[in-house]
Formats: sequence, C-alpha cells, structure tokens
Amino acid sequence: MIALDRLTLAYGNKVILNAADTTFGRGTLTALIGRNGAGKSTLLRALAAIDTPHSGAVVIDSHPLHSLTAEERARLIAFVSTQRVRIANLSCQDVVAIGRAPYTNWLGRMQEQDHEIVSSALEAVGMTDFALRSIDSLSDGECQRIMIARALAQQTPVILLDEPTAFLDIPTRFEICRLLADLAHSSGKTIIFSTHDIDAALPVCDNFAILDNATLALQSREQAAEKIKTLFSL
Repeated sequence: MIALDRLTLAYGNKVILNAADTTFGRGTLTALIGRNGAGKSTLLRALAAIDTPHSGAVVIDSHPLHSLTAEERARLIAFVSTQRVRIANLSCQDVVAIGRAPYTNWLGRMQEQDHEIVSSALEAVGMTDFALRSIDSLSDGECQRIMIARALAQQTPVILLDEPTAFLDIPTRFEICRLLADLAHSSGKTIIFSTHDIDAALPVCDNFAILDNATLALQSREQAAEKIKTLFSL
C-alpha cells in the first residue's frame, strides 16, 4: 500500500498537485492519467522519492519515505522509467539482475537465491528464453518486459512505471497492460503506471488516478469512465 498524505508538488511557481490525500491498495493496478503537462511524471517521481515534494508526505505501510534510507526505499519501491537499457552485449538476465542490487552483499555478488529470483522474474514476464540474449537485440515490447522483470526481481511491494506502453505498437500495448494487471493481482503488489493509452488501460485497470487542475481523484474503472470521456474528449 502507498498513500499520499497532504502531498503538494510544485514546479517553480506552478502547483502541480495540491494537498492530495489518496491511498493505493495492495493487489491493484492503477492507471495515472491526465492531459499533457498535468504532472504525471512529476507525481511518479515523487512517489518513488526521486524528487522531493513541496509539502506533505508519501507513506508506504506507515513509513514516510523521507524518513528511510535509499537502501530501505529500494526495498519498497521499484521504478521503471521511459528510458530503455540498450547496452550492447549486456544480457537480459544481467539487466534483470540489477534489480537484486538492494539485497546483494557489499561486493554486489549474487547468491543462489538471487539467481533463482532473477529466473522467476524472467518467467513471470514470459522472457525465460531470452535470458542470454543481448538487450540491444530486442524489440521495444520485449525490452519493456525485461524492464518489468527487473522491477519484479527487486521484490518490492510497490512498482511504478512511467509510460510503459510508449513507443509500442497497439497489440503490444494491450499485452503490457494485461501483464501488469496479472502481476498486480497474482502477487498482491501495488502497481501504478502513467499512460495515454486509455483503450489499453480501460479493460484491465482496477482504478484510475485522474490528475487534473492540481487535484488527484482516484476512481474505479466504472466511476472514471465518464470523467475520462470529458478529459480526453472521447
């Protein structure tokens, strides 16, 4: 579970989010939506403790994020950015293994349990057969699955993703959204992702967090349908 406690975000003199109180429950997939420039990426970065809020707090299981060390936060939140890892000759399993960094010893050496977790993460996203493939040889959709596997290997209760379906073709967008829903429901994780792909998100998301005019409204799929039509003029 992750909660906003009177969270206010600002960029310069512009208030992006004003005193929001919202709770995202366990085992749910939430799409964060809003017009361009509404502040979706800024909010995700605050939730991941990458950026510091203007006021208020982000709380995970009763722990304010600002009171935790970087290592402690890394065991609670995994963040998947819009950037893709495209390093030549770096295998997919090595990319996923980066997710074990908060747990390895001071030399960064993987133990047998870490290797098993990496294998399980690859299996969960359907990429076991790609383990030894170079990450720069994958399609955008395959690369995104590897980024999700890396987040799974981090074994956090919360996973945040910034536009995970960007640059993907239409069928792959639906596949990624379905994968995220399956992972949230089967593992009990809280998964939040920003998106403009309303058509792909609507069938599978439990909730929609609608960011508009510095306010955040968390609504069920059924509740959000009318607001989404208005927001995006559908």
